[in-house]
Amino acid sequence: MLSGFWDTLVKYFEKQPYWEAVQPFFLVLFGAGAAEVAAYEYVKAQYSLTEVPLFLGSYLSTRILVSAGAVLLLLLLFRFDPSRRGRPEPGRLMAFYRGHRTTILYRGLLTAIVAVASGFVFFTTSPTRLSHITIRLMDLPADVRSDGFTYLVYEMNRMQRQWYFDIDVRPLNPSTLTSAEYNACNPKGDDNAQPLLCYAERKAESQGPLIAITAKPLNNVYFATHRGTASVITTADAASVAPITNYEYLAYMTVLQSMLIHLDARGTRPIEAFAAGATRTTSASCSASR
Repeated sequence: MLSGFWDTLVKYFEKQPYWEAVQPFFLVLFGAGAAEVAAYEYVKAQYSLTEVPLFLGSYLSTRILVSAGAVLLLLLLFRFDPSRRGRPEPGRLMAFYRGHRTTILYRGLLTAIVAVASGFVFFTTSPTRLSHITIRLMDLPADVRSDGFTYLVYEMNRMQRQWYFDIDVRPLNPSTLTSAEYNACNPKGDDNAQPLLCYAERKAESQGPLIAITAKPLNNVYFATHRGTASVITTADAASVAPITNYEYLAYMTVLQSMLIHLDARGTRPIEAFAAGATRTTSASCSASR
């Protein structure tokens, strides 16, 4: 039924005097619509996304619309020919260029401007990549060697391009903090305070996004804690996820905390993703007790 309706619609437009002029625009719009549907079906099959408004706000949909808009704009602007000269003799390339030099320059300039504008929109709507995240080794458990973990991080860098991890093996010394910073990180009477996370946040201010690793337990938080551009991973609770090794555990937790830092940098982490009591200091896993 839809194909019959489509054929009737096309035949109607073909009889109209303006069809030849609007046909290129019609084809671009039709192609953009088909591309949007194809992209939505791909995302739906790949990621089980069914919300159309969410897809329309994605960078994939935006790129399709921007590309279609750029082509439509060029088609419209190319309708204007600033050249007033008659047609040169055919078969002569230089004669053709001299006769249409103004038009060629005009269209070339328009194409460059539209391409730059489209590229700018592509760049601003692309997913943000945090180029560097520092992994600070506060202290490691006895079964984890710093050189072994460094090699593991090297392999993680080689296998993906979303993040580049730097290793900092210098111990994080609280004595380097000022008295005001130390008191702020160790508030008296607060059993839920996270001094290690606070130390990591201070270092992240100068080093950029930072993930600290420690063997010490965290206050009322299991596995890891995160806030802003800083995270702290503890191996004190790793025994509860045996039989995986501490190397596997740290690799998994590093990727997980990198995702949280990435989402916070984009401002897209859903605040309801964690328990109400963990909005400021969130656990990397469930906040349920072991």
